[in-house]
Amino acid sequence: MIEGELSRAGIADGAGVDAQTLCDWVKRYNGGGIDGLRDEARPGRPPMLDGARTATVASWLETGPDPEAGEPSRWTVADIRERIMDSFGVRYTLEGARRLMLRIGFRHVSPRPIHPKADPEAQEAFRNGFAQLAEAAVPDGVSTEDVLVFFQDEARIGQKGMLSRVWARKGTRPRIVRDYRYGYVYLFSAACPETGTAVGHVCAKANTVEMSRHLREIGEQVPAGKHALVVLDGAGWHRSRELEIPDNVSLLRLPPYSPELNPVETLFSVLKHRHFANRVFESAEHVRETVEDVWNGFTRKTGEIMQITAREWAVL
Repeated sequence: MIEGELSRAGIADGAGVDAQTLCDWVKRYNGGGIDGLRDEARPGRPPMLDGARTATVASWLETGPDPEAGEPSRWTVADIRERIMDSFGVRYTLEGARRLMLRIGFRHVSPRPIHPKADPEAQEAFRNGFAQLAEAAVPDGVSTEDVLVFFQDEARIGQKGMLSRVWARKGTRPRIVRDYRYGYVYLFSAACPETGTAVGHVCAKANTVEMSRHLREIGEQVPAGKHALVVLDGAGWHRSRELEIPDNVSLLRLPPYSPELNPVETLFSVLKHRHFANRVFESAEHVRETVEDVWNGFTRKTGEIMQITAREWAVL
């Protein structure tokens, strides 16, 4: 060996590999140049289901089970695994079936509820025609540029609380005391996605008197020269002939059975899970005090209110 040159073992040591790996690199380079050094993708094990059968599994998940045909009300991983076996004779492990469902784009999520009497077409028409409906709801001479949209609803919050998810160590399931007494209060609330303004009050009953009070409070929060359009459902106290509506407030009713169109429902869900779940209240008065404190603090979070209640279709 010429002085100054490295041996094969020295070169391998400098490259951080063994001599055999270095030898393999040299052969691959001599046979294919730089491209010969690239690692080729390994074919791996072929899939247990071909494309057509995988698409069939996806259609099962997309369509959902048919309880009237003797199927369960929801698919579990074990159900899909068994159906694959019965239909195609292919045996997956539970983990393998779960990975298949994830690979083809499905996730285990909580569904959103919808009332059986809801009309999806009416809901879509409300979304698409919101600007026109709003213009028709406000008095003549009021420009939509001067209209502030408020979404409104009521929530009953009481001692018979709810349980919400908590962080716990893997393999454990914590226990939380749940009260079954029936003391409760109502929270009337309205929120404006444009300004982040939230208006509300706590009371013992939901009726026309409290709704009139609520509308007065909304009207008092509307800046001079502006007009409030309150979007609300068809509760009896929202439609009462005795309801007192301020001059700077107009009402626009949602389609029947359409709480999903009202972002205040989301607002209530946030408040209930964050502040009222997993706890016991001493009395109905304790509930009232807690709800008032929570609501008063929440009204100052204008950014969060805007984020929760904003809807792309509710823009004038």
